[in-house]
Amino acid sequence: MTALDRKLFRDLVHMRGQMVAVTLVLACGIATYVTMRSSYQSLEAARSDYYSRYRFAGVFAHVKRAPEPLAKTISEISGVAAVQTRIVMDVTLDVPGLDEPATGRLISVPERRAPMLNDLFLREGRYIEPGQRGEALISEAFASANRLGVGSSIDAVLNGKWERLRIVGIALSPEYIYEIRPSEVFPDNRRFGVLWMSRDVLGPAFHMKDAFNDVAISLARGADEREVIAQLDRLLDRYGSLGAYDRTDQISFRFLTDELGELRAYGLILPTLFLGIVAFLLNVLLSRLVATQRGQV
Repeated sequence: MTALDRKLFRDLVHMRGQMVAVTLVLACGIATYVTMRSSYQSLEAARSDYYSRYRFAGVFAHVKRAPEPLAKTISEISGVAAVQTRIVMDVTLDVPGLDEPATGRLISVPERRAPMLNDLFLREGRYIEPGQRGEALISEAFASANRLGVGSSIDAVLNGKWERLRIVGIALSPEYIYEIRPSEVFPDNRRFGVLWMSRDVLGPAFHMKDAFNDVAISLARGADEREVIAQLDRLLDRYGSLGAYDRTDQISFRFLTDELGELRAYGLILPTLFLGIVAFLLNVLLSRLVATQRGQV
């Protein structure tokens, strides 16, 4: 061991308290970066897998009323892989235990379960049975917030008429990871929820038999999204469409993307703060060391 090595060792022993503190701060910075980066990557991968597995649509459009045969014309647009027409209606709900009316978004699903865009994952219960008018699936967030479960009942106004709905299943949908009304900034799971009912029930109830007012589309690999949206707008303009939009403008997707973006930003900012503190402490320590040993040098 050289003289300089022995001197370095003595200096480190003399400043062991300060060096331990610097090492701990550095370790915190590295651990924060690794933890937050891993969390971000895991959540991003989980989201992508969930969207892929349950066929989250890539383009959406809402109209006042369009004939069902139009779906075939939409499917013939270049770049369209699959089309799902639906009936989507916001209705007033009377929820047990809630002092004021809630809003429910009713979405039609096939009476007999089959693979579809924005497919459902059943957390509890079962799918609706054919021919059962009052059966509905309910979103998990709304059910949890209002303490509803399989077998519970809620009343809904369907086109001016009160109807009792019986909850037969609790479901999750990639389209509604966050359930947010267009007029609100944050989710209010007590007063807004999503319910899925048979199309054979919602169609006659809202005078939309053989018609739809909402369409979801998945795109083929390499499709020109802007061109698909432009052609879709031309088709739906006469039916009262306000314009088709892609995933980036879908409320739940955008909210979740913003949340992941914040996590990613924190994963860069917080470690940088720790490393900045380490640099400052090292500068102070070295400055003091040089000042105390200036005479020896």
